[in-house]
Amino acid sequence: MKKNKCAKVYLAEDMAKKLAIVAKGEGMSVQSLLVFLARQKISYYERVKGNIKPADLNNADMSEFETVE
Repeated sequence: MKKNKCAKVYLAEDMAKKLAIVAKGEGMSVQSLLVFLARQKISYYERVKGNIKPADLNNADMSEFETVE
């Protein structure tokens, strides 16, 4: 089973409020919106720079993430 990773995100209050409004307007939770945006950015990155190699995934710095079950 894959383990999920959790990262804290610190936002200015006005940005957090705007993010909450955007998420609600899209019919999503803030968490779902952030995952969606991350997927979009990863997809764009890979279109521009090529697919991320498995070796790079294995060497990724995961120090900012916590493992959650």
